Amino acid sequence: MSSPLANTIHVEPGTALDLREAHSVKVRIFGTTATVVHRRNDIEHERRRRAGLADLRSMELLDVLMDLPTDVAVSLSSLSSAVLRVLRRAPVGVVQIDNASVTRLVSPAVTPALAVVYASRWRDGLERASEFASYVPRMFVVPETPPNATEALAEASFYGVGVAIGPRSAPTTVLEPEPLSDWQPTTAWWWFCEQVYRYFSIKANRSATAATGPTP
Repeated sequence: MSSPLANTIHVEPGTALDLREAHSVKVRIFGTTATVVHRRNDIEHERRRRAGLADLRSMELLDVLMDLPTDVAVSLSSLSSAVLRVLRRAPVGVVQIDNASVTRLVSPAVTPALAVVYASRWRDGLERASEFASYVPRMFVVPETPPNATEALAEASFYGVGVAIGPRSAPTTVLEPEPLSDWQPTTAWWWFCEQVYRYFSIKANRSATAATGPTP
């Protein structure tokens, strides 16, 4: 099911912040709660499901995986003993290791596109949305603008944070969130993707249980 945010928060189609064909899930991270709009890699999600592989939580493992190409055999002799120890401890479905090489199988199952924070106060929304600055475009939704609306919007614009005003069900975007400039994937970004995927998986499992009923 596509994200309801695509129907309530408008961003320009055809840009990096296009929310069409996206999904959303509520996450608790960085000491705050946000709704993260994301695109799902259905092939990777199904591969993980078949392998019984959930979200990856080890930064050490993700750091090693970042240096390996996907679906390409890498000679064991080219890797350090420390790297090989990390890879050999990896859960089933992460890598494939034989006598001569290791192949990375895993990739991010979701790609976050936008983090949305809902707040009752402007300053709280701006500060909480800013927690996502290194990972994904972000915005916050508040019921109304503060008295110093011009200055407040200028500050949010300076930090690249989008703003929407009004009820959660139908806010009006008054400031578009800016795409991340000079963005490159990092270990921390992959960890963030895995956190979003964890909450997505919890939501998907609950939906499946509700649809089929509990197991007898």
